Amino acid sequence: VCAVCLGRTSHNFIECTAVRLWDSSFPAVATRVNKQLLLRSSDKPLCVDWQRARGCSSHSHGERHVCSGCLSTSHGAQLCPHAQTTASSHTI
Repeated sequence: VCAVCLGRTSHNFIECTAVRLWDSSFPAVATRVNKQLLLRSSDKPLCVDWQRARGCSSHSHGERHVCSGCLSTSHGAQLCPHAQTTASSHTI
């Protein structure tokens, strides 16, 4: 999942310039500036590892452990309910 648009289309999130989430349902709350993941509203840096499925175990920057999709502190982008779900390969 892209940490900016929460989409699963093949693209590099370092280069993602989306201003809305993958389905246009919500404004994107994060942006990339000089290879940093930042909150659009405040330029506050976010932890990139926190956005990954494995999360981040560091306790030195807990204030950066905010979901880049919905601002929750309980999960990162990979587990965000706004993220695009994996398309099923099964047909009916």
